[in-house]
Amino acid sequence: MLLDVKFEGNLADLHKLPAYDGTQSLVGITRTILIVANYIVEGKVRRREFGNVPLTFNLIAQKPGSFESLYEVDWQAAAIVGALGAGVAGNLLTDLLKAIYSRATGVAVADEPENIRALEATRGGDVAALVDAVEPSIRLGHNVINHGAITININNVTERMQIANLNPGTKRYVWESVINNEIRTKLFSIGSFNANNGTGRAFDLEEGRSIAFELEKDVDRESVNALLVSINS
Repeated sequence: MLLDVKFEGNLADLHKLPAYDGTQSLVGITRTILIVANYIVEGKVRRREFGNVPLTFNLIAQKPGSFESLYEVDWQAAAIVGALGAGVAGNLLTDLLKAIYSRATGVAVADEPENIRALEATRGGDVAALVDAVEPSIRLGHNVINHGAITININNVTERMQIANLNPGTKRYVWESVINNEIRTKLFSIGSFNANNGTGRAFDLEEGRSIAFELEKDVDRESVNALLVSINS
């Protein structure tokens, strides 16, 4: 499977990128792809030790013209977890990356593919956990936007399908925190929760996306129990 990462606009159109910001963006994008690809193989969310993943992931070319990198993901030597194996042939990596990038960058999706809905049903919380794991990498992937490039397009070359479009709008979304202290009532499904630091992600059923949250320091036990009941169900 071949993936293409194309930087466009500004210096990128001259086949140049600022060395630090450009390489930091590539690190963030590479790490995001690797975490998701490795999940398909291992069936768990790996956050470190990426030098020993059970799949082949290579940078194989830098194309001339605008700044463009070509990656190869090879599953042939990987022992893919049974429940996920059938999805690989159906391009689960592309669909998972699309779902995760859209959720992490606030891009609305009308309807997610069947294999993503099936994954949510059989391995509840995994997609939300992946969003949590890659969120810092996605933020880093935006590093060069407005600082040498205007957009970054990530595509599945094999299937000729766009996975993500990173741009100034998605950069604002991942870097800005909007505080609204107005009390509101909404229906959420808790995807992940760290009881030690009171943070997690909640799926907003109205907006169709996952949103990070942080509990007040004086939160009551009843509220914490409600979060735990939601994530367990």
